[in-house]
Amino acid sequence: MRRCFFQAGLFLFLPASLWGAGITYNVEFEGLHDQRALRTLRSISQLVALRKKPPASVNALRFRAESDVPELIHALHSHGYLEAEVEVIIAKEESDYSVTLMIHPGPLYRIEEFSLIIEGETPGEIVDCPDTCFKNLGISINDPLETNQIIDSELCALEVLSEWGYPLAIIKKREIIADGKTKRVKILITIEAGPLASFGPSRVEGNTSVHYELIDQQIQWCDGDRYDSCLVEGTQQGLMDTGLFSSVYITHADQVKRENELPMKIEVAETKHKSISLGASYQKTFGGGVSFGWENRNVGGMGRKLLLQADIAQRSHSGIASYLIPNFQRMGQSIIIQGQAFHESIKPYKMQSYSLFGRFDRQVDDCLFFGIGPRIEYMMVQSSVDNGNFLLLEAPLYLRWTNVKDCLNPISGLRVEYRGTPAINSKDTSDFYYSQLLTVSSYFPFGREEGLVLAQKMTIGTIFSNGIGAIPVPNRFFGGSEINLRGYKYYTVSPLTDNDKPIGGRSAIYYTVEPRFRISHRIGIVPFFDVGNVYLTQLPKFTGKWRKSVGIGLRYFSFIGPIRIDLAFPLNRREGIDPHWWIFASLGQTF
Repeated sequence: MRRCFFQAGLFLFLPASLWGAGITYNVEFEGLHDQRALRTLRSISQLVALRKKPPASVNALRFRAESDVPELIHALHSHGYLEAEVEVIIAKEESDYSVTLMIHPGPLYRIEEFSLIIEGETPGEIVDCPDTCFKNLGISINDPLETNQIIDSELCALEVLSEWGYPLAIIKKREIIADGKTKRVKILITIEAGPLASFGPSRVEGNTSVHYELIDQQIQWCDGDRYDSCLVEGTQQGLMDTGLFSSVYITHADQVKRENELPMKIEVAETKHKSISLGASYQKTFGGGVSFGWENRNVGGMGRKLLLQADIAQRSHSGIASYLIPNFQRMGQSIIIQGQAFHESIKPYKMQSYSLFGRFDRQVDDCLFFGIGPRIEYMMVQSSVDNGNFLLLEAPLYLRWTNVKDCLNPISGLRVEYRGTPAINSKDTSDFYYSQLLTVSSYFPFGREEGLVLAQKMTIGTIFSNGIGAIPVPNRFFGGSEINLRGYKYYTVSPLTDNDKPIGGRSAIYYTVEPRFRISHRIGIVPFFDVGNVYLTQLPKFTGKWRKSVGIGLRYFSFIGPIRIDLAFPLNRREGIDPHWWIFASLGQTF
């Protein structure tokens, strides 16, 4: 019996021992200086992929290496090395083996001619589509022959044709003719365009609590319009932007129906439309805080949003109730009604306010947006240079023009924002003022990989009024925050009284420059410089001593956006007012 147990244990242990006795090895690629092709070879090599599973013998290692050769040669062909050869060299070292894959790439073949023929529905018919010229497809004469580039150009051509009304186009034939003498390649691609199609009737599936009318509002085409894939993509993005769906899938039939109409199918999957949010925060100025929010994003089944939000900190607390009606009367147009109670206690003032406003928003086009509407606010100001109670009637105007794509991490483009607020104190009609703020932000990338982005922002503010006393202290300009003059005590950059009480100003100017270095996929370094000042006059003086600060920032690029940590130092530190340094942390770039 004891002998049987011994034999069984030996039988179970033997395969593991043999596996553990496998030989280890290193892999080197030599002879090829094309880094792009070299990365491809490493990615497909089984020698590289299976290094942690060593073979049992040298013969097994050789078999593994030689099995790599056909795939490696195929990959080299796809990069334009049509005469490539691969030699396997295995050598014994001290404790393991070295496998050298000697690459003999031969000459690099280049594109001499690229032809694209688009055949129509009837025999002999040639479709003329100007946007399918080879330059628009990412092909240039004398480029190295890249198989992936050819395939991408075909997909690009099919995409262009779908924008021109040919969604059923297919690749009919592909010819690649290589000349061994000249080392040049001629490429001929034939596409069968199929019929010129128009949008047919649309069918929606998957919606349960979202009304069909809301989905129909987002559809950017009309029945009978010429098919355009851009309209399909725009509809899909518009539906996703409502926040009501976890997925939107738009397809068309495999063949046209009567009058060349192509029936459309929109499949949606709804998200949960009600949510509760809880949060915690800490700021040196306001202390620790908590927040609570409740939102219904589909009131009445039409995507209207009701939000209740409360934020409570040691020196600040607020409560907000807002109701948003999206796509009011037309797409890109909305109405928002909001009530707010707000309390804030900082060095320049203590303030309590209660406000109610209604705003009309309009997205004019992809770049231009504006909002305008009435606002009434009752404000009680204490512990400031001008205390009092104010009942303000305002009509804020907001304009924005931008071609920046990513608001959390902009890498190129320009953003121009203007805020104008005419206001009057109903208790004293002579206390009329008009506050304006103009901000221009620009982003210039350097290099293809966008490893460096030069970001700049200029802000100019002015308030026209009958003296500074007509403006409640909280509505004046103050410098020193996480977005301007970082490092100075919060809201204290302004003219001061004899006991260092901030007065606030009627004009201000701020400038910030940030060279944003992305040193890896996840990590970025951002040195920055801020300069500016606040004045009692209605227009900035551009004279006198300017406040300046410098610092260094760390960025971690997460899946939700860059996480920002900035360390700022005031260069014109005021003794007894400003700290020696200040740390800021938030989500997204500074601007």
